[in-house]
Order: sequence, then structure tokens, then C-alpha cells
Amino acid sequence: MDKPDHEKIQSGKGDEQETRERILAAARQLMSQKGYKGATTRKISELAGVNEVTIFRHFKNKERILIELLEEMTEIRPALEKAIHACGHDVKAMLMHYGEAYYNALVERKEVLIICLIESQNHPEVFNLLSRMPQIADEMLSEKLQEMHEAGLLPKGDFATAAHMFVSAFFHSFLARHWVKVDCDSLIDIPTMTESSADILLRGIGSR
Repeated sequence: MDKPDHEKIQSGKGDEQETRERILAAARQLMSQKGYKGATTRKISELAGVNEVTIFRHFKNKERILIELLEEMTEIRPALEKAIHACGHDVKAMLMHYGEAYYNALVERKEVLIICLIESQNHPEVFNLLSRMPQIADEMLSEKLQEMHEAGLLPKGDFATAAHMFVSAFFHSFLARHWVKVDCDSLIDIPTMTESSADILLRGIGSR
């Protein structure tokens, strides 16, 4: 028996979504291995098992694939939300979990993030999307610090600046380790950095 029309439509949409996801997965893999220029649409199509026409039907060009990958990767709220709520009323523990979660999110995305850092010089849209990760991290931490202040757990402070400085320390450490590739022996290890950064933030707020 033939499927009803609505089931055929839903099946078609499912096939299209599966094809789109295969293209993105192939592009992600190739860009991490060969860089943005080396991941040609021909190679992406071969790895995804589709022809190039299909790629251009789903994405206008290769830059659009990169932008969609970055949009997917900048959604770090779930990981940061989990870190924020993992430690109850322990402010220092929350900060340490938050810093570690943010740094790990960067490392998990390092291959494509580095490609985006390079390509952002020529593509402002890519730069704007790349900036979203530290912006989200700043905003979420600032809001949490304000919430803890209102709960009587922190004195009044400039939480926006404190959050920005805290998040920036982890972003710069990520760049030093994975883009500039500074000798790791000369860098503070991440566990020490999370604890020290939390202490510095708390002392800064407490001394106001």
C-alpha cells in the first residue's frame, strides 16, 4: 500500500535533513584535517556521498557551510548552565567549574575555531559569530554573579567587568596553547588557573 501524502512529505524532509547533516559532518572533518582552503566542495561532496550540486542546493557556497558550523558550535549555553548550577551556593566552586567548562568547550571545538580565527580576517560575519562564544560566557557569568549578590553570597561589585576578565583569561590561554602554540611548560596548568582566577575575582569583588 502506498504511503499517505503527508508521510511522503515528512520522509522527504527527513532525507533532506540527513543529507544536510552529512555535508556538515564531512565539512567539519575535512576542515579540521586540511584547513578551510583544503576542504574543497569536491572533497566534501565525495566524503558526504553526494554531488557538488547537492551541496550548492543546501548551501550557497563553502563560506555558508563554515558559518553554519560556527553557529552550531557557538551554542555553549547548555554546558555553561550545567556548570553554573552544579555547586549550589559555593561561589568559588561555581567559578572553577564554569572556567573549566568554558575552556573545555573551546578545546572541543579547537580545529574549526582556529580555522574561523584565520578566516575572520576576510569574513566579518565569521568574526561576529566567533565573538559569540566569549560574549555568551561573559553574560551568563555576570548574571550569575549578580544573582549570587542578591542572594547575599557576594558583596556588591562590577560583575560585568569581573566576568569579562575571568572569561578572557581562559580564552587567551586557549589561544596560547592551541593557536600560537606557546610551550605548555611556560603556561599555568588549567586546574591551577581555574582556582587562581576564581580567587582573584573574589578578592577583587571583596576589596571594593
